[in-house]
Amino acid sequence: MRIRTSLLFSGFIIILILLAGCTEDTPNTVSPGTGSAAGAGPAGIRAGVAAMDSILPSTYLQFANLDVTYIDFELTNPTGTARTVVVESEVPGFTEKAINTVEVPAYGNVTVGQTPMLRTGAIPAEVKTAALHYKVSLADGTRIDEQTYPVKVFPKDTMVWEVKDGDEEYDMAQYIAAWVTPHAAVIDPLMRKAAEYHPEKSIAGYQCGESCSEREWADYSNAQVKAIFTALKNDYRITYINSPIAFGSGGDNPQRVRLPKDAIAANSANCIDGTVLYASALESIGMNPHIIILPTHAFVCYDTKPDAEGITCIETTMTGSATFEEAVAAAEEEYQEEITNGNFRSGASRDYSLAELRAEGILPME
Repeated sequence: MRIRTSLLFSGFIIILILLAGCTEDTPNTVSPGTGSAAGAGPAGIRAGVAAMDSILPSTYLQFANLDVTYIDFELTNPTGTARTVVVESEVPGFTEKAINTVEVPAYGNVTVGQTPMLRTGAIPAEVKTAALHYKVSLADGTRIDEQTYPVKVFPKDTMVWEVKDGDEEYDMAQYIAAWVTPHAAVIDPLMRKAAEYHPEKSIAGYQCGESCSEREWADYSNAQVKAIFTALKNDYRITYINSPIAFGSGGDNPQRVRLPKDAIAANSANCIDGTVLYASALESIGMNPHIIILPTHAFVCYDTKPDAEGITCIETTMTGSATFEEAVAAAEEEYQEEITNGNFRSGASRDYSLAELRAEGILPME
């Protein structure tokens, strides 16, 4: 699997291999991962294959943005004649078939990476066992290699916070940004409801103007978020559900996180559900939310003006039980405590600017 190099994703491919598993196959082996490329197949072509053995939709749907591939074919031609090779891969019932036709030059090699398009309507509600099927053949149909082996397909709302490999730990928390879905169908009605609670009967994002002072910017932005808070409290009756969250629980313990549409449908949210719900609403009007991840808790903050000089936080779990001012006071106390204790500096707690994560390529999953 290939990947573009950046600070955020420098360890991404390792993480995905650990998370999803990676198997390697070679020509004429009976099962993946059991052989080595010892010799050439038909017409002298040698095919080495490396593929993940799980599909985690929350990250799989990001692959195109991150230049990651699900399965790679390393085609080697040790002969003096160029060969045209066709490679195919699919997870029947869950993806479309990916097909590439390439010419492998004489005494050369070509790497072909594929990510079969995921059928979003086929994403299961629970973990399902499926099969990855791939085929490598010459243009005339002569088979070089063909294998089928089991893979797991996870639900869309499955989140893995951390992957461990021996003593090494890999943070996956930034991928929670995929759950922030500002264009989900439920967000526009929410914002229309929120506008009814705003003094000016509108929600406009960062529109205070260049002449506004820092205090005026904060008041302007906070009034809009208060309107969202009030709509969620009065019209959607969002209730806090104390379901357990363990940020950094290891790759073998994936957790479910509600998408905003599901939290609204259920009229309930735990801390992380509420955080991505508020972040989705804020991003929909052009504001920049921050997802705050503590070892056992999460809440949302937001820039009160475009240059990010001011920030306000809100304790989303208090939506149904407190005033907006009380929820802000509680969250800002939590935020300042993390600063005072050095937890952001040490990495024990994390402050993720959504704008920065979007710039790195983590986009809404729907």
